[in-house]
Amino acid sequence: MGRRMGTVMPKKYINGEAIDIETIVRLRPWIEDEWKSVHGNFSKTKLITDYDAKTELFKFQLHFFK
Repeated sequence: MGRRMGTVMPKKYINGEAIDIETIVRLRPWIEDEWKSVHGNFSKTKLITDYDAKTELFKFQLHFFK
């Protein structure tokens, strides 16, 4: 078992919930700015969303890559 070359693993991520995708998209730049002020620079982010029909909420993860 060796180290995989060429794969970039996220350094950190943040979880959250929102009532709609528009809220997540609107807040994403603010979340990124707050993350940068606390944890430093990152090269990109990746947003992953999932809808929970029971709670009628969108769960999301925003991954930060160095």
